Amino acid sequence: MARIILIHGAWGNAASWLRLIPFLHRHDVEAIDLPGHGASPVPPETVGMADYVAHVEKVLRAGPPAFIVGHSMGGIVTAQVAARNPDHVLGTVYVAAVLPRDGDSLLSLIGQQDTPGVSKAVRHGPVKGTTVLDADLAPPMLFQDASAQDQQDAMAAMSPQSNRAQSDPAQIGPDFDRVPRAYVFCTQDQTVTYPLQQQMVAASPCDPTLTLDCGHVPQLTQPKELADFLNSLDHP
Repeated sequence: MARIILIHGAWGNAASWLRLIPFLHRHDVEAIDLPGHGASPVPPETVGMADYVAHVEKVLRAGPPAFIVGHSMGGIVTAQVAARNPDHVLGTVYVAAVLPRDGDSLLSLIGQQDTPGVSKAVRHGPVKGTTVLDADLAPPMLFQDASAQDQQDAMAAMSPQSNRAQSDPAQIGPDFDRVPRAYVFCTQDQTVTYPLQQQMVAASPCDPTLTLDCGHVPQLTQPKELADFLNSLDHP
């Protein structure tokens, strides 16, 4: 039984993985809330990318070596944790994720794609330094392939997002390439577009890969297919 740590994306929290987890029943799975998200007591306006990385490192080092699975913005967290802890990470999986090189941020990479992603749905958050997503505009950009009820439930579960965490540059050292990388492409993604996914993987090759014909959140819309891929990875 392998240990798997699931890292959510921007505006998300651990609940974003609930549809996937039952299909990973043979593994020790931990879906965590990043600081400022979900049940975390940390005020989101105080959070930066370094806080995300430190929190995941603490979780990682509290148990045996693990696979880390990052979705969307969670890919930046995953990459940095892997680079800092290569002997404690069995492998990484990037799910429609931002896959950075040193110095990249979420916003700098999203700015390289031809479409603005979810930026048109971004609104000022409840406190300065945070944002939220417009519940009417965001679903077609995030999970256009989900049912209306699933879209509504997913939006209701979202958390305010720290602005600073989206713009902080990734700090990725040379040990990043010591850790195996796998990638899940989502061809209908309107948030981290398929061409940008391909561009990032060309810069940081991943093997194996999976290509799903879906939007940005396969853990919601294609959980079994995603789980089958995760279950197929070589676990010690």
